[in-house]
Amino acid sequence: MKRFLLFALFVAVTSIAQAQLEEDFDPEPTGWILDKGAKITPLNGNAIVLTSGAGDNVPSIIGTPSVNKTSNKVKVCLDIWAYETNMNYQIPFPCNPTYMDVLFVYSSVSTFQDAKDPANVIARIDNYVLAQNGGSNCFTFDFPAAVTASDFKVVLSFHADCGQGGFKYVIDNVSISGVALICGGSNCPPVALNDQFNRSNLAETSFSGALFGSNLDYPSGFTVDATGTDNDENDNYNNLQWSVLTQPANGTVTVNSDGTFTITRNSISVTQLIFTYRLSDNGPDNSFATTADNMYDDATVTVNWPPAAPLPVSLVNYTGSRSGNNVTLQWTTTFESNNTGFEIQRSIGNSAYEKVGFVATKADNGNSSTQLAYQFREENLARGNSWYRLVQIDKDGTRTVMPVKGVRGLEELSKVTVYPNPGKSGNMNVLFGSSAIRDIIITDMGGRILKQWNNYHDDNMVIGGLRTGMYMLIITNKATTERLAQKIVVL
Repeated sequence: MKRFLLFALFVAVTSIAQAQLEEDFDPEPTGWILDKGAKITPLNGNAIVLTSGAGDNVPSIIGTPSVNKTSNKVKVCLDIWAYETNMNYQIPFPCNPTYMDVLFVYSSVSTFQDAKDPANVIARIDNYVLAQNGGSNCFTFDFPAAVTASDFKVVLSFHADCGQGGFKYVIDNVSISGVALICGGSNCPPVALNDQFNRSNLAETSFSGALFGSNLDYPSGFTVDATGTDNDENDNYNNLQWSVLTQPANGTVTVNSDGTFTITRNSISVTQLIFTYRLSDNGPDNSFATTADNMYDDATVTVNWPPAAPLPVSLVNYTGSRSGNNVTLQWTTTFESNNTGFEIQRSIGNSAYEKVGFVATKADNGNSSTQLAYQFREENLARGNSWYRLVQIDKDGTRTVMPVKGVRGLEELSKVTVYPNPGKSGNMNVLFGSSAIRDIIITDMGGRILKQWNNYHDDNMVIGGLRTGMYMLIITNKATTERLAQKIVVL
């Protein structure tokens, strides 16, 4: 999770800047209004704002530092949950409904008492209903055009119509588009974004890419790597420096002064390298030599390569689904060499795999370079989840075990399941139980996003490439905003 202040995303063709304020409270920001006992504190290794539960017309509030209006269209988003008194577990909001008001107030406001004074309110949006189970909440509205104040603060006020005792609110990832934080030009901290580069050349051992891209001040001749996602804060190029923080395992990286990097993997058998870098500015005095006022941000870069050696069979679109008592497996091959067919193996729960069928190759003499589609169906009355794998068999008897696919049991249709968990290989299956559209992230225990999928709609997925450690899998249902978090462990 990254902290964006006065973030401008430069689009190469249109050169249009879209400003927003975004804050995840890590590190702890300055200038925020935290009243009525609100405070910034860690929760599960992640910095959040903690407030008392708001009820019986006694609201809790948080407020931004001073901002400028950059658009009449404003979008407010935040993550919010209710927790029981001792903060041991999350609960639904005790009051249903629970509301949020958005108040645009004069910059002089610094307390709850000031914020509720109508004389200090420039404009307001009242009684936005929060999802009862908490999670991500967003809404968009048109800022009153009559408002001409050059600067103001945005106050988020939470209230409900019943008492909530000692229950707590947890607030994180506040973002407001259409405004820009007032930070005094060169006083704005830089922003480093997590990047991912997906390479396609199997033989490539080294390449150069950009940590700092889509910036109009970048020196001429610079080329953004087309397979990366590169956007950073729009400080002038001459006011920024880059440095490597952690080297990747099984490779090396050099971070250059111009915001590029050169990365080398030790061999073509290495399929992923991860490193971190720091982006620093020279502070309000425009001098790197005086370090006390210099500001910085850190980010992680992930580089992925495909496997170096092709398997006897190139398998794509392997799916498993249940319809009543029947389970259907489907898969497609794009390449086959000396293949006789596929043995189907099934495991129920933690039991050993057993053979349940065989599907012969459709390739002429076992060889093909075109797509071939296969299907296997069986009756499966297991109440718990089942796990299916394909074992490809060569003409000489060599057996290659293909990836595992999970299928829900008759009693597991509404649960999210991760298998194996704990796992040893860093490859895991996730069963969602439906094809609802979801946003999915995997973070480390410090809250840093390592993997992300937006608008994912399949009912299952395979997670790969995780190193030994503990992670959080966070799933947000786009339709209901329901959010589920599950710890996953790689041994």
